[in-house]
Amino acid sequence: MGNDKSNIAIGLPNPKGALYWAPLGTPLPTDATTALDNAFINLGYVTEDGLTSSTAEEGDDIKAWGPETVARNQTSYGRTFTFNLLESSRASVLQFRYGKGNVKIETDGSITVDDTGEVLPHGVFVCETIETNSGGVRRHRQVLGDAQFTDRSGDMTFNNSDALTVPVSLTAYKFTDSAGKLVYAKDFWSKRS
Repeated sequence: MGNDKSNIAIGLPNPKGALYWAPLGTPLPTDATTALDNAFINLGYVTEDGLTSSTAEEGDDIKAWGPETVARNQTSYGRTFTFNLLESSRASVLQFRYGKGNVKIETDGSITVDDTGEVLPHGVFVCETIETNSGGVRRHRQVLGDAQFTDRSGDMTFNNSDALTVPVSLTAYKFTDSAGKLVYAKDFWSKRS
């Protein structure tokens, strides 16, 4: 089988919303196109850098007398997702960053935030992209069935030229998928249209 250019894609955000968050235990999507459960909240616009999915794996070489490397064991494995949210005053973004109980939304639309620094709860994260190329369009859905906002240490810069952004680093934890398999993430692609 030769090379196939139709497998090369550019991952654009779903125009209806790309990043979603829901409480842990929310029913997980099982394909790329079925509507998400009503518990999912849209996290709004993301900066032009998009989302970065990173894998970190470490191990140790096992050496035989000689010295010859004969095997490698895995000592750790992890997945993180990083991105910057643009809608810094959106209620769902503030609840995501500070914890739902630390954000009070008044009937007149005013908002009060208590930055307690508390550890944020685990939840479900979904990223929805539209992958386009010369072969057509495909929807791609990444599901983290157990994720946590684990690093809020990025900067929010107030100046005359840049939009305020909320830096996010999520850690993915293993969860049991619908087939009973333990996974860090589940990816679904639709057929090309």
